[in-house]
Amino acid sequence: MKPDVYIVIPTYWQGTKNRKGVKEDLIFDHPTYLDGPDTLSASLESLAKADQSIPFRVLVLSAPIHPEIEQEVTARVDSIIGQYRDRLDIGHFHGEALRLLQRHLQQKGFNPNHLSLQGYAAIRNCQLAVPSILGASLIAAIDDDEIVPYDYPERIQRYAGKNGIDLIAGRYRYENGKTFVHDRSEGRKDAGLFLKKQRYQNMVYQRIEETPEDLVDTSIVLGGNMVFSRDLFTHVPFDPFIRRGEDIDYMINAAMAGFSWKCDKNLWIDHYPPACEERSKLQEDVIRFLYERAKIKESKRQEGFNSITAADLGPYPGLFLQDNLEEEALLALHGRDTAIQQEPWYLTPEEVLEEGSRLATQATEFFDFARIWPTLLSSLEQDTILAQRLEDLVF
Repeated sequence: MKPDVYIVIPTYWQGTKNRKGVKEDLIFDHPTYLDGPDTLSASLESLAKADQSIPFRVLVLSAPIHPEIEQEVTARVDSIIGQYRDRLDIGHFHGEALRLLQRHLQQKGFNPNHLSLQGYAAIRNCQLAVPSILGASLIAAIDDDEIVPYDYPERIQRYAGKNGIDLIAGRYRYENGKTFVHDRSEGRKDAGLFLKKQRYQNMVYQRIEETPEDLVDTSIVLGGNMVFSRDLFTHVPFDPFIRRGEDIDYMINAAMAGFSWKCDKNLWIDHYPPACEERSKLQEDVIRFLYERAKIKESKRQEGFNSITAADLGPYPGLFLQDNLEEEALLALHGRDTAIQQEPWYLTPEEVLEEGSRLATQATEFFDFARIWPTLLSSLEQDTILAQRLEDLVF
């Protein structure tokens, strides 16, 4: 009998170092170069060395930034995973497996694009759907630049799905044992809202550390250390319309659907993101917050969903969902390095606000998607032919 606890790892890839980016490329924070060193191997090595007395499966989901490199990415990830098949129960969800899943969706009358590998949130929905189809009772999500401690497989099973807690948020420990993020606004008297982002995140982390209990309230969840109960992941999807920040957004989705969450302050993961400039992050953050603000406002009008306000979401992300968002965004965007104007993804400050406003008009569509998610997933779970074909193709 196969294990029903899944640890899922999305891994993001770009082409070789001499490949020129194009406007159609997906934007990820630090995708791995095909001809460079990878971080996935170290993550898998830590899982192979972890406590396996309670069996678990590992599912890697590979996402290329452009379809033209899909086959190369699939082959590279297969070669990495192949080194661990004798030490882990491990599978690889890739483009071919996605197309199988989409065909079955279409046959059942659903939009096949409800599941895809096009963007963070869409990938996260695959990391819920595929284990669900294969019989998962619990899903833990980590990232490919993290190292898990020996007791991680046991720790993820302590609280999620028990005592009314549906989502568990873990914590990151950074290089040199740091548990807070670097505050870029330190010493800056002219710092606006977006430059203070890390300061407000650290305020949440400080409150967590000062609370004596193991399980504490939080307004931040981290996509690379989240645990989902079966009741939660079969009823609440990630929002495919949000471009980044899908982890905190999922927490909001869960709250709107009436589910509860806590931070397990002792569920640690060591996080070692590769050095990169992440120059698109501010632009994507502005678009994301404009959309998020519209969505929580829309929650008041949607039947069957709890209403959420910015005040419910602490200093972070709550302060980024206020009425002064456009003003603060323009201040930050106009302060960007002019060199980024040569990047294929670059938008002027005014175009960024326009894109965020355009996306905000789609906020109602999330609620329609959320309503069909339980039916969609139930239909896929009952498809025994699909389950067997996925098992054979992925594992």
